[in-house]
Amino acid sequence: MSGALIAVLPMLLGVGIGFALPLQTAINAQLRAVLSSPFRASLVSFLVGTAALWIILALNEGGIGLPDGFLQSEPWWIWLGGVFGVLFLTGNILMFPKLGGMQTVVMPILGQIIASNAIDAAGWFGVSRHPISVQRLLGILLAFIGVALAVVIPDIRASRSRRMLNQSPDGAARSRWMWQILGVLLGMLGASQTAINGRLGSELGSALHASFISFLIGTLLLVLIVIIQEGFTHGRRADARPRQGQAASEPAPSATAAFMNRLAVIGASPWWFWIGGLIGATYVFGNAFLAPVLGTGLTVIIVLFGQICGGLTVDQFGLLRASKRRVTGIQIIGAVILLAGIIAIRLF
Repeated sequence: MSGALIAVLPMLLGVGIGFALPLQTAINAQLRAVLSSPFRASLVSFLVGTAALWIILALNEGGIGLPDGFLQSEPWWIWLGGVFGVLFLTGNILMFPKLGGMQTVVMPILGQIIASNAIDAAGWFGVSRHPISVQRLLGILLAFIGVALAVVIPDIRASRSRRMLNQSPDGAARSRWMWQILGVLLGMLGASQTAINGRLGSELGSALHASFISFLIGTLLLVLIVIIQEGFTHGRRADARPRQGQAASEPAPSATAAFMNRLAVIGASPWWFWIGGLIGATYVFGNAFLAPVLGTGLTVIIVLFGQICGGLTVDQFGLLRASKRRVTGIQIIGAVILLAGIIAIRLF
């Protein structure tokens, strides 16, 4: 194999794992429809991802335990990475049907840019302080311009078209901006999760181990949420009384039986319903593998480039049962400018 090809392969891997993330969101959105809950869908994804990371970690590093005294010596916030991961994944599942693949990628990226620069400037979560330079400010400005072209201007045009056709905006259109703000906030949580997991990985001496711990905490939190949700739903069904003249219904299944029935429905669904968690685990492992090879800055840029391309592709072609949303030239230009802003921020 030639040296040039060896040098290009890690970059192609970075683009690939980034491209797959919008596919994961599309898959999890389908899981939500089948399981009737974003938390149940997130739990399935986290379970699969945690199992995959455990296997990778066991094969590469052996143990999955923590060093003696680690729980007592570390700050409380070092365990929040998994919590933020649950919020980020579940929020993306909720956003995807409302905003589509591209905006579900772009809005969190904007939030990541804002929060990551604030974290670097303030030195939060134990990271080294990096004052915001003129080059970084230019990158942030380019990112805002890119988002305006990719998101804001198309929304304004769509609103004008509806007015010209004397169509009143529907409820989904009126609430669109709220989902976009949620996307920015989720991106901020994602940047915080990255910083926290970076600190955890530094303390453990393994980014992969830190990722597994983060996934495990997220899985345990989701198990608790789903148990409470199933118990609440089961209680409401048990308390329901048949109306006058209506035959009594059969007893509702237990919470555990109801959840297992939903898993059986997934088993009868397309095979790709199960790979959302594998994509998440591959993303985490791929970043941990690529950062020492390409450098953190270049890895982030390449992966984000893949995410933008993946979001555009999901929208344009309606992959994995997603709704088709025609991608315009101005959106592509906005995505390119956003990428230029990311490059300016990460390299300077």
